[in-house]
Amino acid sequence: MTAPTTFRAKLYSFLDPSDGAGPAERAFNALLVTLILLTIAVTIAGTVPEVQREYGRAIRIFDYVCAFVFGLEYLGRLYVTPLRPGFDGTPRSYLRYATSPLPLIDLLVLVSLLVPATTALASLRGLRLLKLLSLLKLGRYSDSLQLIGRVISQRAGELLSTVLIVLVLVFIAASLLYQVESSAGTKGFESIPQALWWAVVTLTTTGYGDVYPATPLGKAAAGLIMLFGVGMVALPAGMIASGFAEELARLRQQETAACCPHCGKALE
Repeated sequence: MTAPTTFRAKLYSFLDPSDGAGPAERAFNALLVTLILLTIAVTIAGTVPEVQREYGRAIRIFDYVCAFVFGLEYLGRLYVTPLRPGFDGTPRSYLRYATSPLPLIDLLVLVSLLVPATTALASLRGLRLLKLLSLLKLGRYSDSLQLIGRVISQRAGELLSTVLIVLVLVFIAASLLYQVESSAGTKGFESIPQALWWAVVTLTTTGYGDVYPATPLGKAAAGLIMLFGVGMVALPAGMIASGFAEELARLRQQETAACCPHCGKALE
C-alpha cells in the first residue's frame, strides 16, 4: 500500500487508519477515550454543589483543556473531508460532512465545554448536560460499538417497521381501554392521552401498577394487550441478535480469507 505523501493524506490516515492502527494512532485514541470518560465523570461530579464550590475553577480549566483537544480533532476531521469517499473540496461537501451525525455530536460537545457552567441564563445551564454526548464519541474508537452501529444500521428498516407497529398498538390499546374504562370512571382512563401512559407501560412490560383497568371487559382486553407487548419487546431483540450473528460470521469469513490457507498466518 502506498504511503500518504501530503500532510492532509497523512492526517487522514492518522485519524481514520484503513490498514490498522499503529502505536501513534492507538495512543491518540486512548487519549481521546480517557478524556471522554473523564469528561463524563467531571460532569457528574460537577452537579454536586460542594464539589462545584470547591473545585469549580479546576473543572473549568479541565473543560477548556478537553475543548482544545476535541477542537483540534474536530478541525482535523473537517480538514480531511475531501479525502473521504463521496466527498470533495467544495464548500457544500464540507457542510454536508459537518452536518452528519458524528461531527454534529463533536460540535455540540465543544459548545457544552466552552459555555460557562455558571451562567446567568438558566436555559444555557442545560448545555452542561450535552457533555454526556461525548460518550457517543466512544463509538469512533471502539470496535465493539462500531459493530453495534453496523448491526443497527443493517436492521434499520426492520426496526423502524417494528417501532411503527408498536406506536400503532399503543394508540389502539389506549383508545380501546379508554372506551371500556372511561364510562366506568376508572382513574387514569379519563381521556386517550391519559390512557396512553397505561398503554406504554403495559406494552413495554414495565407494569408500574399506578393505572390499571377495573372492569372485567377492560381486564380481558388488557390481558390480550399484554401478550402483544411481550411479543413486540422480543421481536426487536431477535432482529438485533440475528444481525449480530450475521455480522460476526461475516467478520470471521474476512479473517479467514485474509489468512494463508496452508499455515494459518495472515497474508502480507
